Amino acid sequence: MGSPRGAGERIVAVGKVAPIPGEQVLDAKGLVLAPGFIDTHSHAVSDLREIPAALGAVSQGITTVVGGQDGGSDLPVSELFARLEGSAPAAVNVASYTGHGTLRSKVLGEDFRRAATAAEIAEMSRLLERDLDAGSLGLSSGLEYDPGIYSTRGELVDLARVAARHGGPYISHIRSEDRTFWEAIDEILAIGREAKLPVQISHVKLAMRTLWGEAPRLLALLDDARKQGVDVTADIYPYLYWHSSLTVLFPQRDFENLAVARQVLAEIAPGPTSPRSAAKRRR
Repeated sequence: MGSPRGAGERIVAVGKVAPIPGEQVLDAKGLVLAPGFIDTHSHAVSDLREIPAALGAVSQGITTVVGGQDGGSDLPVSELFARLEGSAPAAVNVASYTGHGTLRSKVLGEDFRRAATAAEIAEMSRLLERDLDAGSLGLSSGLEYDPGIYSTRGELVDLARVAARHGGPYISHIRSEDRTFWEAIDEILAIGREAKLPVQISHVKLAMRTLWGEAPRLLALLDDARKQGVDVTADIYPYLYWHSSLTVLFPQRDFENLAVARQVLAEIAPGPTSPRSAAKRRR
């Protein structure tokens, strides 16, 4: 693979590099030198105040974390940056989106189980604009969670247009990853199309048994949208399990509905399944 040459904090050459007289040479046989990794979907930012060494990140080679995911963020983001640049620096670089859920909580308070008014959307837009001016990457949402689940598509499009004016993208834990999955995909594509900004689907998954095997249909939808001018991308876990709160399993928040609970246990959160029995079902 050859040898890399470092200069300061950068890798400046890779290949058959001959030592320069006086240059320090390190024997790293069997090891790999790489740039710092970027965790593009991180929830570590809230822990940096208590754990500024960020050992869980740096021990994996992560040197930058991107927070403000799934609709939750520090607000205003300028205070987060000031703290990290001031008396409480962290061992990693930090970037952040502005969370739609955080904006909604700030403006609507406890009265969030409804559509926002035009005046409330205008105030959320003002707060988002302030964050974008301070260095926020764009707008994030978590539409299976409170309070984002009660938002309308129009509210999201209006806020996404603010992000678009600043060159920012929209990243979303979409409104459903199971029962109304296709409608949720349609929504994020519509936001990208109407607000004219890049959209990113966070940890895309087919989180219901009856959706298993539908990945080709999903990829075809995303490919078609890209051909039509929607800059849509998605990321995916490199493992089979996912983690969230119980609330996402009850989109109507009807936690005592036994029929819904039975559907959840059968279709969305089934018990452990062996690879052999799963293969039998597929046949």
